Amino acid sequence: MSPAVAGALIAAAFVAAADWVAVAREDRAFERLAKPGVIVCLFAAVVLAGPGDSAVRWLLVVALAASLAGDWLLLPPGQFIAGLVAFLVAHLAYLAIFLLDDVRAEPALVGVAALLVFVVVAGRRIVDGAWKAGLGGPVVAYFGVIAAMAVTATATGSILAAAGAWLFVASDTLLGWDRFVAPPAAAARRRLGVIATYHAAQVLLTVAVLGLAG
Repeated sequence: MSPAVAGALIAAAFVAAADWVAVAREDRAFERLAKPGVIVCLFAAVVLAGPGDSAVRWLLVVALAASLAGDWLLLPPGQFIAGLVAFLVAHLAYLAIFLLDDVRAEPALVGVAALLVFVVVAGRRIVDGAWKAGLGGPVVAYFGVIAAMAVTATATGSILAAAGAWLFVASDTLLGWDRFVAPPAAAARRRLGVIATYHAAQVLLTVAVLGLAG
């Protein structure tokens, strides 16, 4: 990894930390700049990393661009369905990236086991709440795609890819729990957890994919 790429990733970490402070202080104005700013820094890392594997690199650009759109759409008060679609596209791009790598049965079984735990612990209740809210179809489709992405990332054997993918699942699980299961007051207190796991996921996924792209 070149110093320029490392610098862009460090910048992403600093902007993420600033965004966490803004979330904790409920500073919506600064959050509107800092949250998408993390993805902008990751874009810079991709550009500075050079060409590498063009297919993987372009899919990463799609994933980050869709994530950037999702960030804007989900900023309070938020456009939930539009944001859901944007991140669905991001996960499809990440899924395609990992399918281009060598996937193996043994780590895939670990991913499937983790998925089963997720379904039992939280997924079922989130989906039940989504059906009651009239959003069952979109939520099921979304969780199906992110689950496939996480299992496939795990199947590559890359610790960074698996960690990033499952942190993304954790972030979206918190978000879904807050929207469809938890009372509003409790949901507000967990926003910091949603954002922190999301940023960690995006940074780890970007580092992992840049490694795959060479």
